[in-house]
Amino acid sequence: MSRYRFSIDLGETFTDFVLMDDAGRLSIKKIPTTIHDSTERLVEEIGYFMAEKNVDPAVVEALVVGMSVQIPPSMAITCARDLEEKLLAAGWATPIRLVTGHGRLLLLDEAVEHPESIMSPRIGGLMTGRYFGDQIGQKNLVVLRIGGSSAFVSLQNELSATSMDSLDQSLESQVRSFDMGGNSYIGLNENKEPVLLAEHATPGPGPACFDRGGTVPTLTDVDLVLGYLNKDYFLYGAIPLKVDLAKKAIREHLATPLNISVEEAAMRVSNGVEANLTAQIRELTGAHTAELETYSLLAFGGAGPVHACEIARQLGIKQVVVPVGAGVSSALGYLLVLAENDPEWQIPAAMQRAGYYNPTHRTGDFHALKGYRSVYYEKDLTPCGCPIYDRAGIRSEDTLSGPAIIEGPESTVVMHEKSYARMDAFRNLRIFLR
Repeated sequence: MSRYRFSIDLGETFTDFVLMDDAGRLSIKKIPTTIHDSTERLVEEIGYFMAEKNVDPAVVEALVVGMSVQIPPSMAITCARDLEEKLLAAGWATPIRLVTGHGRLLLLDEAVEHPESIMSPRIGGLMTGRYFGDQIGQKNLVVLRIGGSSAFVSLQNELSATSMDSLDQSLESQVRSFDMGGNSYIGLNENKEPVLLAEHATPGPGPACFDRGGTVPTLTDVDLVLGYLNKDYFLYGAIPLKVDLAKKAIREHLATPLNISVEEAAMRVSNGVEANLTAQIRELTGAHTAELETYSLLAFGGAGPVHACEIARQLGIKQVVVPVGAGVSSALGYLLVLAENDPEWQIPAAMQRAGYYNPTHRTGDFHALKGYRSVYYEKDLTPCGCPIYDRAGIRSEDTLSGPAIIEGPESTVVMHEKSYARMDAFRNLRIFLR
Protein backbone atom coordinates (compact mmCIF):
# COMPACT_ATOMS: atom_id res chain seq x y z
CA MET A 1 0.00 0.00 0.00
CA SER A 2 1.24 3.46 -0.91
CA ARG A 3 2.19 5.96 1.78
CA TYR A 4 0.86 9.49 1.37
CA ARG A 5 1.71 12.97 2.52
CA PHE A 6 -0.42 16.05 1.89
CA SER A 7 0.36 19.76 1.80
CA ILE A 8 -1.81 22.86 1.70
CA ASP A 9 -0.75 26.38 0.76
CA LEU A 10 -3.33 28.82 2.11
CA GLY A 11 -2.83 31.78 -0.18
CA GLU A 12 -4.39 35.20 -0.35
CA THR A 13 -6.41 34.46 -3.51
CA PHE A 14 -6.09 30.70 -4.08
CA THR A 15 -5.47 27.60 -2.01
CA ASP A 16 -3.27 24.81 -3.38
CA PHE A 17 -3.33 21.09 -2.55
CA VAL A 18 -0.55 18.59 -3.26
CA LEU A 19 -0.93 14.89 -2.46
CA MET A 20 2.22 12.79 -2.93
CA ASP A 21 2.79 9.07 -2.55
CA ASP A 22 6.11 7.38 -1.82
CA ALA A 23 6.76 6.80 -5.54
CA GLY A 24 6.70 10.53 -6.24
CA ARG A 25 3.26 10.57 -7.91
CA LEU A 26 1.59 13.94 -7.44
CA SER A 27 -2.08 14.83 -7.36
CA ILE A 28 -2.62 18.58 -7.57
CA LYS A 29 -5.49 21.02 -7.15
CA LYS A 30 -5.83 24.82 -7.08
CA ILE A 31 -9.08 26.31 -5.80
CA PRO A 32 -10.36 29.87 -5.27
CA THR A 33 -11.33 29.11 -1.66
CA THR A 34 -8.93 30.54 0.94
CA ILE A 35 -8.69 30.91 4.71
CA HIS A 36 -10.76 34.10 4.36
CA ASP A 37 -13.69 31.79 3.65
CA SER A 38 -15.06 29.46 6.31
CA THR A 39 -12.84 26.55 7.28
CA GLU A 40 -15.92 24.39 6.77
CA ARG A 41 -15.87 25.26 3.07
CA LEU A 42 -12.14 24.49 2.90
CA VAL A 43 -12.64 21.10 4.58
CA GLU A 44 -15.38 20.31 2.06
CA GLU A 45 -13.03 21.11 -0.82
CA ILE A 46 -10.32 18.90 0.70
CA GLY A 47 -12.87 16.10 1.06
CA TYR A 48 -13.91 16.42 -2.58
CA PHE A 49 -10.27 16.30 -3.65
CA MET A 50 -9.47 13.18 -1.62
CA ALA A 51 -12.61 11.43 -2.86
CA GLU A 52 -11.71 12.31 -6.44
CA LYS A 53 -8.26 10.74 -5.92
CA ASN A 54 -9.81 7.73 -4.15
CA VAL A 55 -7.52 8.13 -1.14
CA ASP A 56 -8.77 7.61 2.42
CA PRO A 57 -7.60 10.56 4.58
CA ALA A 58 -6.91 8.08 7.40
CA VAL A 59 -3.89 6.70 5.49
CA VAL A 60 -2.22 10.10 5.04
CA GLU A 61 0.81 10.11 7.32
CA ALA A 62 1.78 13.78 7.18
CA LEU A 63 -0.22 16.98 6.76
CA VAL A 64 1.78 20.18 6.18
CA VAL A 65 0.22 23.66 5.96
CA GLY A 66 1.76 26.97 4.91
CA MET A 67 0.14 30.32 5.72
CA SER A 68 0.78 32.44 2.63
CA VAL A 69 -2.01 34.76 3.65
CA GLN A 70 -2.22 38.32 4.94
CA ILE A 71 -3.92 37.99 8.31
CA PRO A 72 -2.72 38.59 11.90
CA PRO A 73 -0.65 35.67 13.25
CA SER A 74 -3.09 35.09 16.09
CA MET A 75 -5.92 34.73 13.58
CA ALA A 76 -3.80 32.30 11.55
CA ILE A 77 -3.36 30.11 14.63
CA THR A 78 -7.11 30.21 15.33
CA CYS A 79 -7.93 29.28 11.73
CA ALA A 80 -5.34 26.48 11.70
CA ARG A 81 -6.69 25.05 14.94
CA ASP A 82 -10.25 25.15 13.59
CA LEU A 83 -9.09 23.50 10.37
CA GLU A 84 -7.28 20.75 12.27
CA GLU A 85 -10.30 20.01 14.48
CA LYS A 86 -12.59 19.72 11.47
CA LEU A 87 -10.15 17.50 9.56
CA LEU A 88 -9.66 15.16 12.53
CA ALA A 89 -13.45 14.95 12.86
CA ALA A 90 -13.63 14.12 9.15
CA GLY A 91 -11.36 11.10 9.54
CA TRP A 92 -7.84 12.47 9.17
CA ALA A 93 -5.43 10.68 11.48
CA THR A 94 -2.53 13.15 11.53
CA PRO A 95 -2.28 16.61 13.09
CA ILE A 96 -1.36 19.71 11.14
CA ARG A 97 2.28 20.73 11.00
CA LEU A 98 2.81 24.39 10.15
CA VAL A 99 5.77 25.52 8.04
CA THR A 100 7.90 28.36 9.43
CA GLY A 101 9.71 30.93 7.36
CA HIS A 102 13.02 29.28 8.26
CA GLY A 103 12.06 25.78 7.18
CA ARG A 104 10.94 24.22 10.45
CA LEU A 105 7.71 22.32 11.11
CA LEU A 106 5.65 23.12 14.19
CA LEU A 107 2.64 21.47 15.74
CA LEU A 108 -0.10 23.93 16.67
CA ASP A 109 0.82 24.03 20.35
CA GLU A 110 4.41 24.84 19.37
CA ALA A 111 3.34 27.49 16.84
CA VAL A 112 1.34 29.31 19.52
CA GLU A 113 4.66 30.30 21.18
CA HIS A 114 5.91 32.04 18.00
CA PRO A 115 2.90 32.64 15.72
CA GLU A 116 4.70 35.22 13.60
CA SER A 117 7.16 32.52 12.46
CA ILE A 118 4.51 30.69 10.43
CA MET A 119 3.45 33.67 8.31
CA SER A 120 4.35 33.81 4.58
CA PRO A 121 6.96 31.00 4.59
CA ARG A 122 9.07 31.83 1.54
CA ILE A 123 11.16 28.72 2.17
CA GLY A 124 8.76 26.69 0.00
CA GLY A 125 9.86 28.56 -3.11
CA LEU A 126 13.53 28.19 -2.21
CA MET A 127 13.13 24.45 -1.71
CA THR A 128 11.42 23.90 -5.06
CA GLY A 129 14.17 25.94 -6.69
CA ARG A 130 16.88 23.82 -5.11
CA TYR A 131 15.12 20.53 -5.95
CA PHE A 132 14.55 21.28 -9.62
CA GLY A 133 17.93 22.96 -10.00
CA ASP A 134 19.57 19.74 -8.81
CA GLN A 135 17.33 17.72 -11.10
CA ILE A 136 18.31 19.63 -14.23
CA GLY A 137 21.95 19.91 -13.15
CA GLN A 138 21.91 23.71 -12.85
CA LYS A 139 23.16 25.40 -9.68
CA ASN A 140 22.91 29.01 -10.88
CA LEU A 141 19.23 29.88 -10.84
CA VAL A 142 16.87 32.79 -10.88
CA VAL A 143 13.63 31.53 -9.33
CA LEU A 144 10.52 33.49 -10.29
CA ARG A 145 7.06 32.89 -8.90
CA ILE A 146 4.03 35.04 -9.71
CA GLY A 147 0.89 33.91 -7.92
CA GLY A 148 -2.51 35.45 -7.36
CA SER A 149 -1.48 38.29 -5.06
CA SER A 150 2.30 38.08 -4.63
CA ALA A 151 5.50 37.61 -6.57
CA PHE A 152 8.70 36.01 -5.35
CA VAL A 153 12.19 36.27 -6.80
CA SER A 154 15.29 34.52 -5.51
CA LEU A 155 18.83 34.07 -6.68
CA GLN A 156 20.39 30.68 -6.05
CA ASN A 157 23.94 29.65 -6.81
CA GLU A 158 26.33 26.89 -5.78
CA LEU A 159 26.75 28.33 -2.29
CA SER A 160 23.08 28.95 -1.56
CA ALA A 161 21.96 25.55 -2.86
CA THR A 162 24.03 23.26 -0.65
CA SER A 163 21.95 22.90 2.51
CA MET A 164 18.85 24.00 4.38
CA ASP A 165 20.98 26.27 6.54
CA SER A 166 22.48 28.07 3.55
CA LEU A 167 19.02 28.46 2.04
CA ASP A 168 17.86 29.91 5.35
CA GLN A 169 20.75 32.36 5.39
CA SER A 170 19.94 33.48 1.85
CA LEU A 171 16.38 34.53 2.73
CA GLU A 172 17.31 38.14 3.45
CA SER A 173 20.11 38.72 0.96
CA GLN A 174 18.92 36.76 -2.07
CA VAL A 175 15.13 36.84 -1.91
CA ARG A 176 12.56 39.51 -2.63
CA SER A 177 8.79 39.40 -2.34
CA PHE A 178 6.34 41.81 -3.94
CA ASP A 179 2.65 42.59 -3.50
CA MET A 180 1.81 41.86 -7.12
CA GLY A 181 0.18 38.98 -8.93
CA GLY A 182 -2.57 37.89 -11.27
CA ASN A 183 -5.27 39.42 -9.07
CA SER A 184 -3.48 42.74 -8.54
CA TYR A 185 -5.55 45.77 -9.48
CA ILE A 186 -4.23 48.08 -12.19
CA GLY A 187 -4.45 51.86 -12.01
CA LEU A 188 -2.73 54.98 -13.34
CA ASN A 189 0.15 56.61 -11.47
CA GLU A 190 0.90 60.33 -11.27
CA ASN A 191 2.57 60.14 -14.69
CA LYS A 192 -0.54 58.58 -16.23
CA GLU A 193 1.23 55.25 -16.65
CA PRO A 194 -0.58 51.94 -16.01
CA VAL A 195 0.83 50.28 -12.89
CA LEU A 196 -0.03 47.33 -10.66
CA LEU A 197 -1.37 48.45 -7.31
CA ALA A 198 -0.71 46.88 -3.92
CA GLU A 199 -4.44 46.16 -3.57
CA HIS A 200 -5.81 43.08 -5.23
CA ALA A 201 -9.12 41.42 -5.99
CA THR A 202 -10.29 39.04 -3.28
CA PRO A 203 -11.63 35.57 -4.15
CA GLY A 204 -15.20 36.89 -3.85
CA PRO A 205 -15.45 39.29 -6.80
CA GLY A 206 -12.07 38.39 -8.24
CA PRO A 207 -10.85 39.91 -11.53
CA ALA A 208 -13.44 41.54 -13.77
CA CYS A 209 -13.33 38.57 -16.15
CA PHE A 210 -14.57 36.24 -13.38
CA ASP A 211 -18.04 37.82 -13.75
CA ARG A 212 -18.50 37.94 -9.97
CA GLY A 213 -18.96 41.66 -9.58
CA GLY A 214 -15.39 42.90 -10.02
CA THR A 215 -15.08 46.04 -12.15
CA VAL A 216 -11.41 47.07 -11.71
CA PRO A 217 -8.93 45.49 -14.17
CA THR A 218 -6.26 43.06 -12.95
CA LEU A 219 -3.22 41.39 -14.48
CA THR A 220 -5.41 38.32 -15.15
CA ASP A 221 -7.75 40.53 -17.21
CA VAL A 222 -4.73 41.85 -19.14
CA ASP A 223 -3.36 38.37 -19.86
CA LEU A 224 -6.80 37.27 -21.04
CA VAL A 225 -7.25 40.23 -23.41
CA LEU A 226 -3.78 39.64 -24.90
CA GLY A 227 -4.78 36.05 -25.66
CA TYR A 228 -2.40 34.40 -23.22
CA LEU A 229 -5.11 32.68 -21.16
CA ASN A 230 -7.73 30.20 -22.29
CA LYS A 231 -11.14 31.55 -21.31
CA ASP A 232 -12.49 27.98 -21.00
CA TYR A 233 -9.59 26.38 -19.09
CA PHE A 234 -8.88 28.57 -16.06
CA LEU A 235 -8.54 26.38 -12.95
CA TYR A 236 -9.59 23.31 -14.94
CA GLY A 237 -12.46 25.32 -16.44
CA ALA A 238 -14.00 25.87 -12.99
CA ILE A 239 -14.14 29.63 -13.61
CA PRO A 240 -15.15 30.61 -17.18
CA LEU A 241 -13.42 33.87 -18.10
CA LYS A 242 -15.37 36.65 -19.82
CA VAL A 243 -13.24 38.54 -22.33
CA ASP A 244 -15.86 41.26 -22.81
CA LEU A 245 -15.87 42.08 -19.09
CA ALA A 246 -12.07 42.22 -19.00
CA LYS A 247 -12.09 44.61 -21.97
CA LYS A 248 -14.78 46.76 -20.36
CA ALA A 249 -12.74 47.15 -17.15
CA ILE A 250 -9.55 47.99 -19.04
CA ARG A 251 -11.39 50.42 -21.29
CA GLU A 252 -12.99 52.29 -18.41
CA HIS A 253 -9.99 52.52 -16.08
CA LEU A 254 -7.05 52.62 -18.50
CA ALA A 255 -7.74 52.93 -22.22
CA THR A 256 -10.29 55.77 -22.18
CA PRO A 257 -8.35 58.01 -19.75
CA LEU A 258 -5.21 57.47 -21.87
CA ASN A 259 -7.04 57.75 -25.20
CA ILE A 260 -5.59 54.46 -26.44
CA SER A 261 -7.05 51.10 -27.43
CA VAL A 262 -7.83 48.36 -24.93
CA GLU A 263 -5.14 46.16 -26.47
CA GLU A 264 -2.49 48.87 -26.22
CA ALA A 265 -3.39 49.51 -22.60
CA ALA A 266 -3.12 45.79 -21.86
CA MET A 267 0.24 45.58 -23.64
CA ARG A 268 1.59 48.53 -21.65
CA VAL A 269 0.65 46.78 -18.41
CA SER A 270 2.26 43.50 -19.47
CA ASN A 271 5.44 45.25 -20.60
CA GLY A 272 5.54 47.26 -17.39
CA VAL A 273 5.23 44.17 -15.19
CA GLU A 274 8.03 42.42 -17.08
CA ALA A 275 10.30 45.47 -17.03
CA ASN A 276 9.72 45.97 -13.31
CA LEU A 277 10.57 42.37 -12.42
CA THR A 278 13.59 42.46 -14.73
CA ALA A 279 14.87 45.55 -12.92
CA GLN A 280 14.25 43.95 -9.53
CA ILE A 281 16.21 40.84 -10.53
CA ARG A 282 19.11 42.92 -11.83
CA GLU A 283 19.18 44.92 -8.62
CA LEU A 284 19.03 41.73 -6.57
CA THR A 285 21.87 40.09 -8.42
CA GLY A 286 23.99 43.18 -8.88
CA ALA A 287 25.14 41.45 -12.05
CA HIS A 288 25.41 42.62 -15.61
CA THR A 289 23.42 40.88 -18.32
CA ALA A 290 26.46 38.95 -19.56
CA GLU A 291 26.99 37.37 -16.14
CA LEU A 292 23.37 36.24 -15.96
CA GLU A 293 23.89 34.16 -19.10
CA THR A 294 25.23 31.41 -16.83
CA TYR A 295 21.86 31.21 -15.06
CA SER A 296 18.61 29.44 -15.85
CA LEU A 297 15.24 30.90 -14.87
CA LEU A 298 12.82 28.59 -13.04
CA ALA A 299 9.24 29.80 -13.47
CA PHE A 300 6.51 29.01 -10.94
CA GLY A 301 3.02 30.16 -10.02
CA GLY A 302 -0.05 30.59 -12.14
CA ALA A 303 1.27 33.75 -13.83
CA GLY A 304 5.04 33.19 -13.61
CA PRO A 305 5.32 31.04 -16.77
CA VAL A 306 3.17 33.58 -18.65
CA HIS A 307 5.80 36.32 -18.31
CA ALA A 308 9.02 34.34 -17.67
CA CYS A 309 10.33 34.08 -21.23
CA GLU A 310 10.24 37.82 -21.87
CA ILE A 311 11.86 38.53 -18.48
CA ALA A 312 14.60 36.00 -19.27
CA ARG A 313 15.16 37.59 -22.69
CA GLN A 314 15.63 41.02 -21.14
CA LEU A 315 18.07 39.56 -18.61
CA GLY A 316 20.08 37.69 -21.22
CA ILE A 317 19.16 34.30 -19.71
CA LYS A 318 19.01 31.60 -22.38
CA GLN A 319 17.01 28.86 -20.63
CA VAL A 320 13.63 28.97 -18.89
CA VAL A 321 12.43 25.86 -17.05
CA VAL A 322 8.79 25.31 -16.09
CA PRO A 323 8.84 22.27 -13.77
CA VAL A 324 6.23 19.69 -12.92
CA GLY A 325 3.66 21.26 -10.57
CA ALA A 326 4.79 24.80 -11.39
CA GLY A 327 1.40 26.25 -10.49
CA VAL A 328 1.52 24.91 -6.92
CA SER A 329 5.21 25.39 -6.17
CA SER A 330 4.84 26.60 -2.57
CA ALA A 331 2.70 23.63 -1.53
CA LEU A 332 5.16 21.32 -3.27
CA GLY A 333 8.02 23.05 -1.48
CA TYR A 334 6.41 22.34 1.89
CA LEU A 335 6.69 18.60 1.17
CA LEU A 336 10.36 19.16 0.44
CA VAL A 337 10.64 20.90 3.82
CA LEU A 338 9.00 17.83 5.35
CA ALA A 339 11.69 15.62 3.83
CA GLU A 340 14.38 17.85 5.32
CA ASN A 341 12.83 17.58 8.78
CA ASP A 342 11.87 13.90 8.71
CA PRO A 343 14.36 11.37 7.26
CA GLU A 344 11.54 8.85 6.81
CA TRP A 345 10.04 11.05 4.10
CA GLN A 346 12.60 11.19 1.35
CA ILE A 347 11.56 12.74 -1.95
CA PRO A 348 12.18 10.65 -5.10
CA ALA A 349 14.58 12.02 -7.69
CA ALA A 350 11.68 12.42 -10.13
CA MET A 351 8.07 13.38 -9.59
CA GLN A 352 5.21 12.88 -12.00
CA ARG A 353 1.54 13.77 -12.17
CA ALA A 354 -0.63 10.85 -11.07
CA GLY A 355 -3.12 9.93 -13.78
CA TYR A 356 -1.80 12.71 -16.02
CA TYR A 357 -1.56 11.89 -19.71
CA ASN A 358 2.01 11.17 -20.70
CA PRO A 359 2.03 9.89 -24.29
CA THR A 360 5.14 7.72 -23.97
CA HIS A 361 4.12 5.31 -26.72
CA ARG A 362 2.33 7.78 -28.97
CA THR A 363 3.08 7.59 -32.67
CA GLY A 364 2.07 9.73 -35.61
CA ASP A 365 1.26 13.45 -35.61
CA PHE A 366 1.94 15.86 -32.78
CA HIS A 367 -1.27 15.28 -30.82
CA ALA A 368 -0.60 17.96 -28.21
CA LEU A 369 -1.77 20.70 -30.61
CA LYS A 370 -5.17 21.93 -29.40
CA GLY A 371 -5.78 24.64 -31.98
CA TYR A 372 -4.98 28.31 -32.58
CA ARG A 373 -6.08 31.69 -31.23
CA SER A 374 -5.18 35.34 -31.69
CA VAL A 375 -2.37 36.40 -29.37
CA TYR A 376 -0.75 39.82 -29.01
CA TYR A 377 3.02 39.60 -28.74
CA GLU A 378 4.38 42.70 -30.42
CA LYS A 379 4.17 46.35 -29.48
CA ASP A 380 2.68 47.11 -32.89
CA LEU A 381 -0.40 45.21 -31.65
CA THR A 382 -0.63 42.94 -34.65
CA PRO A 383 -2.09 39.64 -33.38
CA CYS A 384 -0.74 36.33 -34.59
CA GLY A 385 -2.56 33.05 -35.04
CA CYS A 386 -0.69 31.29 -32.26
CA PRO A 387 -0.62 27.49 -31.87
CA ILE A 388 -1.95 26.27 -28.50
CA TYR A 389 -0.55 23.04 -27.02
CA ASP A 390 -1.76 20.81 -24.20
CA ARG A 391 1.17 20.24 -21.86
CA ALA A 392 -0.15 16.81 -20.90
CA GLY A 393 0.08 15.66 -24.51
CA ILE A 394 3.73 16.58 -25.05
CA ARG A 395 5.95 13.52 -25.09
CA SER A 396 9.38 13.46 -23.47
CA GLU A 397 11.97 14.71 -25.97
CA ASP A 398 9.30 16.35 -28.16
CA THR A 399 10.29 19.83 -29.33
CA LEU A 400 8.22 22.74 -30.54
CA SER A 401 9.02 26.24 -31.71
CA GLY A 402 7.67 29.61 -30.67
CA PRO A 403 5.56 31.57 -30.84
CA ALA A 404 3.42 29.11 -28.91
CA ILE A 405 1.30 28.79 -25.81
CA ILE A 406 1.44 25.64 -23.68
CA GLU A 407 -1.50 25.12 -21.35
CA GLY A 408 -1.75 23.15 -18.14
CA PRO A 409 -4.54 23.15 -15.58
CA GLU A 410 -2.69 25.36 -13.05
CA SER A 411 -0.40 27.50 -15.24
CA THR A 412 0.14 28.69 -18.80
CA VAL A 413 3.47 29.03 -20.62
CA VAL A 414 3.85 31.84 -23.17
CA MET A 415 6.68 31.39 -25.67
CA HIS A 416 7.77 34.15 -28.03
CA GLU A 417 9.49 33.95 -31.41
CA LYS A 418 13.11 32.84 -31.57
CA SER A 419 12.58 30.19 -28.92
CA TYR A 420 11.95 26.47 -28.79
CA ALA A 421 10.85 24.09 -26.05
CA ARG A 422 11.68 20.50 -25.19
CA MET A 423 10.04 18.24 -22.62
CA ASP A 424 12.82 16.52 -20.70
CA ALA A 425 12.81 13.02 -19.23
CA PHE A 426 11.49 14.38 -15.89
CA ARG A 427 8.63 16.15 -17.74
CA ASN A 428 10.03 19.58 -17.01
CA LEU A 429 9.45 21.96 -19.88
CA ARG A 430 12.76 23.50 -20.98
CA ILE A 431 12.56 26.59 -23.16
CA PHE A 432 15.64 27.84 -25.00
CA LEU A 433 15.86 31.45 -26.17
CA ARG A 434 17.81 32.18 -29.30
